[in-house]
Amino acid sequence: MRETPLDIALESIGSLTRGVEIVDGGVHRIPSVSLLESFPYKYMIRLPQRDINPSSILEPIRQAAVAVITERFEFASEIGAEVVVDPGYVTSSADRPHAKRQLARSCGDIIRAADEFGIRFLFRNMGRGEGYMVRYPEDLNLITQVPLALDIGHAHVNGCLPGFLHESASRCLYLYDCREFSEEHLEIGRGSIHFEQVAASMFANGARGVIDVPTFRAAHNSLVALRRFGIG
Repeated sequence: MRETPLDIALESIGSLTRGVEIVDGGVHRIPSVSLLESFPYKYMIRLPQRDINPSSILEPIRQAAVAVITERFEFASEIGAEVVVDPGYVTSSADRPHAKRQLARSCGDIIRAADEFGIRFLFRNMGRGEGYMVRYPEDLNLITQVPLALDIGHAHVNGCLPGFLHESASRCLYLYDCREFSEEHLEIGRGSIHFEQVAASMFANGARGVIDVPTFRAAHNSLVALRRFGIG
């Protein structure tokens, strides 16, 4: 699905769902509101991971990240979409304290922008890269005012999925399978994630799931697998 042109992908998944997340980049860069309005979906938009860095220690880059996020908030407000933002990264561990302060500044700016356009947004926890912000449950204090979109695969490869399921009242979970040392997005049942725990957390928090796998077949098979746990 990730290499399928956006209009064709949207046409193809109607039999599976009425809720769609679009990663707003590459072949799925959203060209216009009119394309999305031509389909009967409820949308969530995820901003690109590497192009936007709200934790940058370089203030002009941090400000540019906030400006891009704000622009996409305005777009999202036209279709009533939620937006998922990645918290950014730092290139040197010595700069992490500064990056934390920058992320705090960006949080304030982004919250004000979300309020201005009347939308809801979430931060996503990140994967194995050492420079990423918000990898572990103890990092949630960096984004205390913003809900979490829990990427269960990222948490799994970081060895802290049970901690996230216990500590965070996530409103949204990215659902796919993977092995302990690989972030490949496998269809559910092909990896080592214990979905009984995931399902229990979703029910407890009233959270929804986003199936995040690379093909239509994998999405269909994952949906079937999730129904065994009462999800879907």
